[in-house]
This record gives sequence, structure tokens and C-alpha cells, in this order.
Amino acid sequence: MEKDLFTSRINAVADKVFIERWSPRSFVPNTISELDLKKIIDAARWSPSTMNEQPWLFFTASRETSKFQEFVKCLNEGNQVWANHSSVIGFIIARKFFKKKPRENSLAEFDCGAAWMALTIQARLLGYYTHGMGGINRAKIEELFNLDEKTQKVIMGFALGKRADASALPEELRNKEIPSPREELGDIWKTM
Repeated sequence: MEKDLFTSRINAVADKVFIERWSPRSFVPNTISELDLKKIIDAARWSPSTMNEQPWLFFTASRETSKFQEFVKCLNEGNQVWANHSSVIGFIIARKFFKKKPRENSLAEFDCGAAWMALTIQARLLGYYTHGMGGINRAKIEELFNLDEKTQKVIMGFALGKRADASALPEELRNKEIPSPREELGDIWKTM
């Protein structure tokens, strides 16, 4: 697998900021500056969206705040083990309906995905790593933020921080602490 990963990276033509992006689980338990966090979330704000709806909402808690442990408790147990060491835990929420039209925005989640990618690339440019999480307790998050499940949807959670050595992780997670392989470009791109 490492050879395939290496070959895939050598054959890549994308900018290195994309190639070097991956989702570690091992984080240094330190704080992030308010300015850096603001830059990271602001990058997401500039993402493209359907009819410029910007259907995303970000909730974050930095590790030095009283809310951090409440955010950690919204993750499944497996994610709590490692994410508890990150600098920030966050959640992305989508607004399901258009602001100016009485109908559902079927691309709201897609748009939130675009914002997530902008957030994660800005984090890398500042020397941080992100790890997105689907293993979260959505009902607990809805309750914590007083969300209306009819008009808002919890999309995902994420951890953000500086990467630590894999030895900081429990033994069962250490082997997973490598970038994941990618499909070859020819397998995902069909020119006509």
C-alpha cells in the first residue's frame, strides 16, 4: 500500500497543498491563536455556493474554553480518544432551505463540503491539520446548539490542530496514521 501511495503522490500534478493534505489523528494538545482560527473560518466563508446562499454555519470550541469538553462529548467514543488532544473541535451545520425562496436547497450539503475544503486548505497553509468526522452524535449536537432539525442539518464534526507524532496515539490507531491512498487520475476522470 505504501508503494501505491508513493506512486500516486509522485504522479500527481495538483499543487502540493492538495497533495500534502491528509487527516491525521495525532494532535499536539496546544492552543490555536484566535487570529489563525478566524483566518481558517473566513476562508470557508468565501466558498462558492448555489445562488450564493452560503448555507453553512460553523460552531467551534478551542481547547482552552469551557465548551471544549462538551464538544468532545458530541463525538463517538472512538473519535473522543484522539480528538480530545486537538486544538479545536468544530461542527458544520447546513441551512436546508433557501433564504428567499420557499423551497429546500438540495445542494446545501454539497456547498458545505466546498466550505469544508476551503477551511482545510487554509488550515494547511497556516501549518495546521484537520480531520473530518462523521462519527458524531447528531441528536446531542442539535440539542447543544438548539438547532431546528426541520430547517438545519448537522453535516459533520472536525478536529483542528498541529500534528503530533503517531506515538502519541493508542497502539491500535498508530498504524492508521499515514495518508490514505488515492485513486489514479485516469480512474476518476473521463475525457470525452
